[in-house]
Amino acid sequence: MSTLNLVPWRERQRQAVMGRWQWGVLLSGLATAAVVHLVDQGLAAINQAHEERMASWLSQQQALQATLSDAAVWQARERQAKHVQLVWPRWRQQQWRAWQALMQVLSVRPYGVQLTVADWHEGQWRLQLRALHSSQVQRWQSTLQAKGLVLSLKPSDTPAVWWRCPQGRLWRLHSFELHTVSQGGAS
Repeated sequence: MSTLNLVPWRERQRQAVMGRWQWGVLLSGLATAAVVHLVDQGLAAINQAHEERMASWLSQQQALQATLSDAAVWQARERQAKHVQLVWPRWRQQQWRAWQALMQVLSVRPYGVQLTVADWHEGQWRLQLRALHSSQVQRWQSTLQAKGLVLSLKPSDTPAVWWRCPQGRLWRLHSFELHTVSQGGAS
């Protein structure tokens, strides 16, 4: 075909462009290979350092486990953890019963009664409250009894406090205590 080529400078130009393109491909291939090699070397160094750290941590962990398995403190803590695992269901059940008991007390609105202390311990209530008169406490107590919570009323040893209402009047609030009536003397 070159014998019929009437414009030989185009052929030379095409060959020069092709040569530049081949050199560009060759140089970019070499540059890519060099970058990949450098990245591989860097990652290999990072990986090696990581593996050395992991090996040292593993050896430290094994040394600590050997030390702790022989230590009396570790054995005592393990016994305590097993004890907690054994008694946890009972504690959780007590917590649930306490929550239900609190909801039962809070389901009755204390009109005219100010609840200051609510103590629930091993199924027994001790409520300290203040009111203007004992009849208000007795009314609240009867509402609680209708809900199924039987409490006995007694005056408290704490002295009465004075309260000034928003209208400026001074009222004397008496203190009372309510206790759960124990069945058969057992708590």
